Amino acid sequence: MTICLDTSAVNHLHDDPERKVLITSLLASGRVCVTALNVIEACGTSERSRRESLLQLEKQLARHLCPLEIPLKLLGNLAIAHSRRQVCAMFTIGDEVAGIWDILNDPSKADAEIRGGVIALQQSLEEPFKQSHREARLRFQKLFESGMAERPRSGAGVIRSICKQDQWLSDHVAPTYKQFTGIDISNAELRQFLNERPEWVLYFLGWVYSMYRRAIREKGYGRNRKTGTVDLWCAVYLPYCDCLVTGDVGQRRALRVLNVFNPHRTKIISYNELRRRLLGN
Repeated sequence: MTICLDTSAVNHLHDDPERKVLITSLLASGRVCVTALNVIEACGTSERSRRESLLQLEKQLARHLCPLEIPLKLLGNLAIAHSRRQVCAMFTIGDEVAGIWDILNDPSKADAEIRGGVIALQQSLEEPFKQSHREARLRFQKLFESGMAERPRSGAGVIRSICKQDQWLSDHVAPTYKQFTGIDISNAELRQFLNERPEWVLYFLGWVYSMYRRAIREKGYGRNRKTGTVDLWCAVYLPYCDCLVTGDVGQRRALRVLNVFNPHRTKIISYNELRRRLLGN
């Protein structure tokens, strides 16, 4: 069995009083895939001793295996391989982010400068995400208030509707494919590509799900207590593992909705559930 731990689960494991027993049982149960996001988020930890300790834990879990690639880079690798008619694509970190491998093997390299760069990177990723939802909410509210459209009742409903729209593919997915490959792709070819590469489907539907939660729903919208960019990017890893573990309730809920579109149908469980299984409780 191949297991991925979200960074929230890594933190829970790190602080667990039964950590040694849990790690032994976890490694005995199968292969643990550490992700590039695990390493990046650990590098953003403020306290140096904890930062290095988290990275040491991830190194122990990885057992010399390369981390899974940064989600956007992974999507690019898949698109480029498709455009070149290549059967395989790189799904672990490449030379462009070799620093992640260096830090995982020597956590002492994750100094204050590295941490500053990681924080800046996370902020640069989150801010366009937040701004797009602020702008979208204004547009959606005008649309619903005018009676031109009916407000969807659920995130899953929005996702089902989007999946049927060729125009949405043309406006949002095709330009991203071209950005990676330099090639224009027809909707028919794009749908075939998406059938072959569910990582792309999961990435974009994660964006749609978040749009519903932050911009479309009538009550309880906004970014507070909602899954963020990095949380939803983890959906890209679902086809690569049999079980994904998270300590974040909102993320677990979102990933379970998205997992419907994952042919592999990964098990998505809480850290507490993993802990019970490993300890035999």
